[in-house]
Amino acid sequence: MQLRTEDLNIGGMSCGHCVSAVRGALERIPGLEVVDVVVGVARVQYDPALVDRAAIVAAVAGEGYSVLSD
Repeated sequence: MQLRTEDLNIGGMSCGHCVSAVRGALERIPGLEVVDVVVGVARVQYDPALVDRAAIVAAVAGEGYSVLSD
């Protein structure tokens, strides 16, 4: 198993509530571990065989935020 660590730039975050909402959404994705979330950035580690980027983007969007392209 080859884990991937990725820093996601998150648009629309401005406060601690935003951090909690994004962290909660990411923690609900099976196969993904949240390393850290601060305003504007989420660092995650996941197995690409179990989780694809579209699922991550959808989870963040479900909370009203966006994953910005690199």
